[in-house]
Amino acid sequence: MSGPNHTRRTAISLAIERRLRREAGYRYILMGLIAASVLALDQLTKVIVRATIPVGDTIDVLPGIRLVDTVNTGIAFGLFPGRQALVSVVTLVAIGAIAVLLVGFAGRHALVPIGGGLLLGGSVGNLIDRVFRDGVTDFIAIGPWPPFNVADIGVTAGAILLVTALVLSGGDG
Repeated sequence: MSGPNHTRRTAISLAIERRLRREAGYRYILMGLIAASVLALDQLTKVIVRATIPVGDTIDVLPGIRLVDTVNTGIAFGLFPGRQALVSVVTLVAIGAIAVLLVGFAGRHALVPIGGGLLLGGSVGNLIDRVFRDGVTDFIAIGPWPPFNVADIGVTAGAILLVTALVLSGGDG
């Protein structure tokens, strides 16, 4: 079948493939920009906190919201304290696995590059603290929750957006 209709279908198929590749490229760029922004904001806020708030001091911002300078030597909610090397290796493996999964999932929903960027930027931000500071600087304390930081916000919001994207895209992998 090599008539004008076949040629037209082939041209349309090629144009669609080019468009999809271009859109995927834009999504990877967006994901990278978001990851870099979260990482930069996380590291900047931690530097400011360490320079201005003595460890253990508390600054009341609003009712129920405080700024503190604490060092978390564990993971979320202080689990596995004092195991920075193990947590760092596990985090690095997780970041690699997440990045590989995001490559395959990036084109499925517009929320993926946003969620992926937030998750990767936050993960790298806390990994930097673990490797170079022997613990993660946490400084936002809300109510009874343990203190957290910008990286934690990125990881949590990113995970929520990725799960949302998975549900909205029908979950086909």
